[in-house]
Amino acid sequence: MSPLRRQEGFTLVELLVAMTMSLVVFCATLSILDSYLHQSSAAGKRLDAQDRARLAVDRIVRDLRNVSSPLTTPKLLERATPNDVVFQTIGTPSGANVSGIQRVRYCVPQDSSSGSASLERLIAQTQTWTTATPAANPWTSDPSQTIACPDLTFTPAAGQPVYTVLAEAVMNRYRQTTSYPAFSFNNGLDADGVAATDLPQISTIQVNLRVNPTPTLSGATTQIRSAAYLRNKQHAPVAQFTYTATGSGGVILNAGQSYSPDNEQLSYAWACTSSPCPSASSLAIASNGLVSWQPGAGTYTVALTVTDQTGVQTTTTQQVTVT
Repeated sequence: MSPLRRQEGFTLVELLVAMTMSLVVFCATLSILDSYLHQSSAAGKRLDAQDRARLAVDRIVRDLRNVSSPLTTPKLLERATPNDVVFQTIGTPSGANVSGIQRVRYCVPQDSSSGSASLERLIAQTQTWTTATPAANPWTSDPSQTIACPDLTFTPAAGQPVYTVLAEAVMNRYRQTTSYPAFSFNNGLDADGVAATDLPQISTIQVNLRVNPTPTLSGATTQIRSAAYLRNKQHAPVAQFTYTATGSGGVILNAGQSYSPDNEQLSYAWACTSSPCPSASSLAIASNGLVSWQPGAGTYTVALTVTDQTGVQTTTTQQVTVT
């Protein structure tokens, strides 16, 4: 007969050692898995925030490329600050508004001093109308006046939201910083905002969103950038004139140096603004670019107003000496 097999098995100490080693390996595996899941979740949030920001930037640029310029006031932006822009663009036709012109506002709220996720956003507000004449602008062009973002006093058209959140985790104003403007402009105007009188000069706008769903990870901030040339920009005509005294109290006024940057045809209007001004009425009825005027000897202030085919006007004045 063969001898009986040994059946001693493992001792208690060996079993405890094996269980301890298994527990260490299991905990290490769980720790790695937890770290992976955490990093994967953070990466997913970053990608989602970047995608939303990229779509938001594309929307802003698309609206800028379809910008609509008021004919009598050729400015494509109605408000321009580092974190707040307002302009008219093309939307959906409605009623007598057959072109579908609408006014849009894009802004980044002022963040709290400690940082608040509810304020780290890009906000859009849209004003539409059904009349042929554009509605009054509810948002001032004066950059010194602060407008809440979003403006909860704004009343949209029926069925439309007061505002829409286009992107989350926008860090441009994180903890009230002023170092990272969301919007900048080609003319390098005042960093605190573009004066209303400077708005017609703007022809290019840059959009730069800083996105980071985890602000504590400063290295995780991503910049989403784009720019748009305002191709629909309408330029005001240039008004210039010369004069030639002909003697015997006469003078020839020549507006030949006036021109339209957009190659529009120009009409002319003359006026004598001196007081008193002999023959002022005869100058006022002149509508040509070349005018012979007989006011008598003296020095007069003459104003020339040139108007292009769209109704945009420019006026210049000059002292004219007649012998």
